[in-house]
Amino acid sequence: MCVVALAHQAHPDWPLILIGNRDEFHARPAASLHIWDGSGIVAGRDLQAGGTWLGVHQPSGRAVVVTNVRGAMPDPAKESRGALVSDLLRGEGSFARPTAEDLPRFNAFNLFAVDGGAGRLLTNRPVPLIMSLEPGVHALANEPVDAPCPRAERLRIALEEAVGTGADPADLLDTLMAEDDPALFLRGDVYGTRASTLVQISADGTATMTERRYEKGGRPVGTTALEFRIG
Repeated sequence: MCVVALAHQAHPDWPLILIGNRDEFHARPAASLHIWDGSGIVAGRDLQAGGTWLGVHQPSGRAVVVTNVRGAMPDPAKESRGALVSDLLRGEGSFARPTAEDLPRFNAFNLFAVDGGAGRLLTNRPVPLIMSLEPGVHALANEPVDAPCPRAERLRIALEEAVGTGADPADLLDTLMAEDDPALFLRGDVYGTRASTLVQISADGTATMTERRYEKGGRPVGTTALEFRIG
């Protein structure tokens, strides 16, 4: 993901609302939102590295989303950020319980992880950091967490307003199509917005996930909507 907002313990009916756009090269292969066999993960899948950028673990309700961070040349020898997301979702594997000392093993990233009532921010830019999230509305994009980011702030304000007014969070999928400055949606032929995703987990444990997908030029190519129970 390259811009994402999280409402964590901020809405009376939806303790978790997660929404964002995944920006990526159109040539990078990916599978659409689905339930992964045998793992309990509900997510799209990066078919190049095998991990994911955003997902929910159906048995536990854990939710994780990652963005890259601009300005650092990717090192192909480093660990997969998508594998970090997958391990955090499952709660097992090499990266299930990372420490700050582990974070430099990955190319530059920002990440939200929510497990039950606890939320965390993990990042390795500008320095490795793991910190707890207070209840509220938070946002990340592909900038270091200490740098202003108009894209992230625009989406954070939109989600905060939806939470405050009791509006249907599903309407925010249309907000993700905004192309005026600061643009949330990138309509590129080589690199651009590949998917818009909304996750809602209700107080009674019902989860809904909606993914809208786009090809080069921002042309829509499909939507997947799933509903399932946590636990």
